[in-house]
Amino acid sequence: MKLELKIDNRKYSGWENVTISKSIQSIAHNFSMNIFNADGISIKDDDLIKILKDDKIFFTGYLDDMNIGISDTKKPLSISGRSKAGDLIDCNISDNKQYNKQNIKQIISDLIKPFGISVSSSLTLEPLEVFITKVGETYFDAINRLCKQTNTLPISDNFGNIEIVKNQQNKSSIVLKDGDFKELNYPKKLSKRFSKYTYKKEGIVTDVTDGSVDDDTVLRFKPFVGVNTEDKDNQDLAKWQLNHNKVSEISLTAVVTGWDLEINTIVKLETEIVNNSFLIKDITYSKSDSGTISNVTFVSKDLYNV
Repeated sequence: MKLELKIDNRKYSGWENVTISKSIQSIAHNFSMNIFNADGISIKDDDLIKILKDDKIFFTGYLDDMNIGISDTKKPLSISGRSKAGDLIDCNISDNKQYNKQNIKQIISDLIKPFGISVSSSLTLEPLEVFITKVGETYFDAINRLCKQTNTLPISDNFGNIEIVKNQQNKSSIVLKDGDFKELNYPKKLSKRFSKYTYKKEGIVTDVTDGSVDDDTVLRFKPFVGVNTEDKDNQDLAKWQLNHNKVSEISLTAVVTGWDLEINTIVKLETEIVNNSFLIKDITYSKSDSGTISNVTFVSKDLYNV
């Protein structure tokens, strides 16, 4: 596998290590890189950084931190940053704006137009009756509110742009067996299981019915009560919480060789300890003298569909 750093149409290679982290739960991917000798490398503060894997773009973003050192044997350079959408996490909206009968792709595209970040989706997106931005909230918070209303996820693609997805859109033919893993762990988290889920509206409200749903698989008395601050019915939110907690019980972690897997992909695991299909939620890619590996988190393929 060939990795190159591309800055302003100039390509560089030769580093001690590189790490790239991608997650369904983050709108911006992260990278860090240690370069053995910074001689000849020119990076300005607002340069667009691209990391190429086998001549194809694998990451696009901006620097957050840069550190140049010097010693008697080398002139090391350490850089780190996030994909382009990281600016949407840092920056705040300055005024209220109302959108009427537009879908989330249209709203997000208009909202982030000044950042030079595009929005794409292969989903059929229905228009919302109304959406109003809030002064002071970050652009990411506004986008996240929008996507919660439509049970979708905003993620970064390799070019640093936003893609609106649902996990069932990306089923893979990949099958991973015991020999494909350097390490595989299959924990089961039981602390978030409750016998009854109840949601109440925020504040003192007398004309809104509480929403409750029972989980008959939990035999002991263990109630959950939440405050509903979402644009959802109490009963619907209680059902969502029950289903979300159920599918969140299992989260596998694995180490595999290479960088061939991608987040938001459903793959099949056929191993001694588990035989099922899972969604790839997080990947941390790393390349160093010790090898090229991916640390992967697998979750229930239904986690983001409930």
